[in-house]
Amino acid sequence: MSQGLKALLRPSFLCVGIVNDGRELVDSLGKTKPDVLLLDLSMPNINGLELLPMVRQQFPELKVLVVTMHVDRALADLAINSGANGFIPKESSAEELNAAIDHVLSNAKPFISPRVPRRSFRDGAAVEHPALDRLTPRHREILRMIGDGASSQEMAQTLGVSPRTVEFHRASIRKVLGITTEWGLMRFAIMLRVSDGESPAEGSADSGHLTTFGQEPPQAHA
Repeated sequence: MSQGLKALLRPSFLCVGIVNDGRELVDSLGKTKPDVLLLDLSMPNINGLELLPMVRQQFPELKVLVVTMHVDRALADLAINSGANGFIPKESSAEELNAAIDHVLSNAKPFISPRVPRRSFRDGAAVEHPALDRLTPRHREILRMIGDGASSQEMAQTLGVSPRTVEFHRASIRKVLGITTEWGLMRFAIMLRVSDGESPAEGSADSGHLTTFGQEPPQAHA
């Protein structure tokens, strides 16, 4: 995904770094000093929503554009409130991606893709969900790992169980919480991790990518 974004933006922007683990972000930003950060929400070890306040505090002038598969107004609003300057889907066209970057570079007003719904279907903050107390310790552990971006296979390896057992627990968690889809469960888990303010679990991973871009100087254009 990150290599695809790099190719899409090559005519107008210079990619100065690609980071695959949230723990490496701050150090990479300090070294590469980009103008814009393209940030995925599903990052290993530290998810994008947890990273946003850290990035905003240490790099207040940096523009942050969230590029994610999670097309959801609740997460878009949460990302903007956490310090993002824009929010677009990963499936956005090259035109929309370039327009979003141009917008965040030149406007104070946040950019939210028109493909993101105007209203949220969230029934309240995840941390306030009344069914949380009915989750078992193993359920909570798996929910925390989902929020960190871990896949079922990775959770199975960490917990020493089969992937089928993890899938059984995920289905059980959805039933207890009244969540009908896997995407709904991931969204809930991410928002819960941010609301908890806990340190991320060690050792989890997924296929999310984080890419930083620096604006190419005019003289570098072919």
